[in-house]
Amino acid sequence: MDRTALDRTALDDTALDDTALDGMALALRLATAASSAATPETAAGDVLGELCGLPEVVAAALATREPLSGRSTALACSGYPAPVLAHLTGPGFLVADVGYRLLVTDPGRRARGWRDVDGYTATPSVREVFSPAGYCGGATARLVTTDGRWTGDLHVSTTTDGAPGPDVVAAMHHAAPALAAAVDATRRFSALAAALAPDEAASVVTPDGRLVPLPGRPPLLPDDPALLAAVVSRRGEGAWCWHGPAGWTRIRLVAVAGGILVVGRPCDPPHGLSARELEVLTLLAEGLSNHALARRLGISERTAAHHVEHVLAKCGAPSRAAAAVRAVQEGWRLLPGR
Repeated sequence: MDRTALDRTALDDTALDDTALDGMALALRLATAASSAATPETAAGDVLGELCGLPEVVAAALATREPLSGRSTALACSGYPAPVLAHLTGPGFLVADVGYRLLVTDPGRRARGWRDVDGYTATPSVREVFSPAGYCGGATARLVTTDGRWTGDLHVSTTTDGAPGPDVVAAMHHAAPALAAAVDATRRFSALAAALAPDEAASVVTPDGRLVPLPGRPPLLPDDPALLAAVVSRRGEGAWCWHGPAGWTRIRLVAVAGGILVVGRPCDPPHGLSARELEVLTLLAEGLSNHALARRLGISERTAAHHVEHVLAKCGAPSRAAAAVRAVQEGWRLLPGR
């Protein structure tokens, strides 16, 4: 068990009362259950097994945030009826609930119970959802990784006023980083990241243009909104060249479930081609004639023919068709959108 996920300052037994010690013991069990499991689903089930063994806990759920869709979904649930679980994983709680907003705005406190939020029993969550379902208390931990990514949430509810106690809330707080790592949905990208070259940056782009980082990889797109827009509009696979604020980059687009994996590394224009010649080669790959090239680029047909000759010579291609094939296969085209 890696204890670094726990709050080390809380491990000094000489500074803890019995309640805090109980909380740390539970935190260690939760973190161990999470980190020992092979899959997020198994981790979630094991964590709930620990929590639901507490006499005051009658319902619990561990949810993960799906990074591509942005939705929160339950990995494991015990005791919650469907309407309550839908509330806990929906905007009515994750956006509008005053207690959850405190977890977002004050991330130093990773877990809060009803008793920790002034007037919480008068909130819509309690009046319209929790109380009608029979719950008299509860707590939530917002799960954020050590590098600052929100990956999910842990919820517990009770039928006892004032519960869960401070020890349970403290345990949820201290175990939260370990739980965040265990339910991190981007772990499935680790195999993608491992297959990349050391100097390649990468991100996953969702259809609506959101960026999802790959674990252990520098993100490719944050400082180049034009490239992000080009990737979103392209919606296809292939290799390309791109000239952005940082210079030339060789881009690979790979379709993955729910988005496009964008991989890039710095490069020089292939075969010493100029930006104009790369533009010509890109249009050759689209099958344009010299006449169409000239019209597209706003140049004379004679100038277009000279450009084509230079491109073929630099690429060592015997024909326009051969140059077009190599451009597609080797990524010598300019990514549309610029």
